[in-house]
Amino acid sequence: MKILIVHAHHEPKSFSSALARHAEQTLKAEGHSVEFADLYAERFNPVSDRRNFQTAKDPNYLKQEAEEDYASETDSFAPEIESELKRLEACDLLIFSFPLWWFGMPAILKGWVDRVFVSGRIYGGGRIYETRLGNSQKRAMVIMTTGNGSVTYGDKGVNPPLATVLAPVQQGVFWFCGFLPLSPFVAWTPAHITPEERDKYLDSLTERLKNIGAEPPQVLPPLSDFPNWGEDEKKRFMVMLTRSKPVDEKFKSLIPLETERLAELQRLGFLLAVHLGLPQAEPWRGFLYFRETDAAAVLKHVETLPLAEWLEFPDTNVFWGHDLTPPIEEAIRKLCNQLP
Repeated sequence: MKILIVHAHHEPKSFSSALARHAEQTLKAEGHSVEFADLYAERFNPVSDRRNFQTAKDPNYLKQEAEEDYASETDSFAPEIESELKRLEACDLLIFSFPLWWFGMPAILKGWVDRVFVSGRIYGGGRIYETRLGNSQKRAMVIMTTGNGSVTYGDKGVNPPLATVLAPVQQGVFWFCGFLPLSPFVAWTPAHITPEERDKYLDSLTERLKNIGAEPPQVLPPLSDFPNWGEDEKKRFMVMLTRSKPVDEKFKSLIPLETERLAELQRLGFLLAVHLGLPQAEPWRGFLYFRETDAAAVLKHVETLPLAEWLEFPDTNVFWGHDLTPPIEEAIRKLCNQLP
């Protein structure tokens, strides 16, 4: 594969830089062709203005999208933008390497996106998501370091969930331009862990990258599911789960497989949210929020869960669309009435 790594960290000795260079070395050792764009070392200018272009469609008013379309038609991007465009267009896998700053990319990397992901050549003309440059064939991945631990970006953390934080990259940049997003590789709080723990992150990255070409991407909704830029044709369903029999040792042994299956349904884009009661809670309830065509398809997904034989999920427990709120409120009210 042809791989482009775009790295954004000002300190070459940082662990973020170590991860990026380690990725480069690993991928080259696996036989891939790797371009490495070190934005700070290359002194890339992140400011997007008329310097992006050699010509002007309207010299009196700068409308960036219109100028990008014009430069795409007339082959008149500035040389530094043209060289970045060629690197981007040639790659099969795009990797963004950066430290998470203010819940986002560093400004220099955001500026690279602003200047290089141009209308006309990369997206635009009514063609976005699955129909643009990536064409649902190219892939993209984030390699990232953080200042806070993983718990802070979890369901009960003080920060937004990691998927929410990375949505502007995973969907807003990668998938918007047709790149299939892979799961991010995150090194949590490298400044506050031991050298041995940092080495484990490097080893994990090696193993991940060895099979990167075969790794299944995250599935995000295609534009074709939203006719005329309207609402999603797929519906939303909430499944209320109850237990059909007590927890036993077999149940406990299947919990890891259950977790894997739920994660896979989320990766495939069918399962949008999971809310489960504590295992010891009586009565126990769980709620799964799906994006699907109909209730029958939803129930088929639920039946694939390793713990399905311990669960009850009749049709009456599947709530759809605008009818979602009243049944959930009623279920919650019933639960509250059963509390001592």
